[in-house]
Amino acid sequence: MAIEEKTKTFAGIYESQGHYGDALNIYIDLLKGSPLDEELTESIRRLQSLIQEKNSERKKIMDTQISVLEGFLHKTYAYKNSPA
Repeated sequence: MAIEEKTKTFAGIYESQGHYGDALNIYIDLLKGSPLDEELTESIRRLQSLIQEKNSERKKIMDTQISVLEGFLHKTYAYKNSPA
């Protein structure tokens, strides 16, 4: 990403599209140039929270998928090892 593209506007666009990591990176880069900007600091906190929430939701989905697959494997092994 070129330096001229690193603006609050582009970060906001990325955020609205769900590209939280890209938006967060822009806000962090902008904060380096304006370390006292409270709006940037709040945007970073908000995005960190959104990313953490998104990761938590993904983990729940993956845990459910793993549980379903483990159940399937258990039933498959039980069927395979049952007397004919």
